Order: sequence, then structure tokens, then C-alpha cells
Amino acid sequence: MKCPVCGAIYRPTKGTGAQGGETDSKISPLPPHSPSCRRCKADLSDLITLHDQAIWYHRQALDLFSKKRYPEAAMHNNQALALYYSHADFHALAGKLSALQGEWREAIASWQQALKFDPKNAIACDCLGLIKPNLII
Repeated sequence: MKCPVCGAIYRPTKGTGAQGGETDSKISPLPPHSPSCRRCKADLSDLITLHDQAIWYHRQALDLFSKKRYPEAAMHNNQALALYYSHADFHALAGKLSALQGEWREAIASWQQALKFDPKNAIACDCLGLIKPNLII
């Protein structure tokens, strides 16, 4: 996740979740758990809250997906995408859900979007790799 003010990448500290961030405490006077940008000191707490909500919706979508409740999973995943659009895994799941509901154009578009955000996204690569040879153009 990037700071919207200066573009620095915010990385949560391992083991603390997104609420505690890494701020390069060797050079920054901020404590390691501060939700502030290490570069410009902007408060990132609202951004972190949105990120955490998006992750929660995505996890709910994955749970519903595993129970084969695809329309409900799509609804939760769409809420995750609304909160955090640039997460490749959210788009990859959207593609799977669209494919399972017979919406192939949407599935392909979602997988392509996932690859824009993460060119090595395994789900999107695998799914597009399986579909492209079978496409009739």
C-alpha cells in the first residue's frame, strides 16, 4: 500500500497485522507501530482501516467461494474491490467467480486486470493460460 501523499510504500510489521507499520525506526523518530508514513509523516490510519476492511470482505468472499455460494462471494469480493481496487488477488477471485457463473468476458477482463497489478499473479496466469488456447476469435 502506498502513501497517498508522497507515494512511499507502507509495509506492515510482521506479526502485528496492518495496524502496526514498519517505519525504518533506525532513521525515523516514529515508533515502529505508528500508522504514519515513514517519509512524510502523514497519518495513514484511515487508509489502513480501509485496507483492513477490504481484506475482511475478501476473506469472507473466499469462505463463501469454498462453500460454492458464488453470487454471495462475488458480492463480498466486489465490496473488497470497491475499497482497494489495486489488489491483484481481488481481481483474480473476481475472474474465478465470473467464470463459474458463465460470465467469460468479465472473467477474462478481471484476470487481465489482476495481471496489470501483479504480472506474476498465479491464479490469473493459470486461468488465462487455460482459456486462451480455447478462445475462438
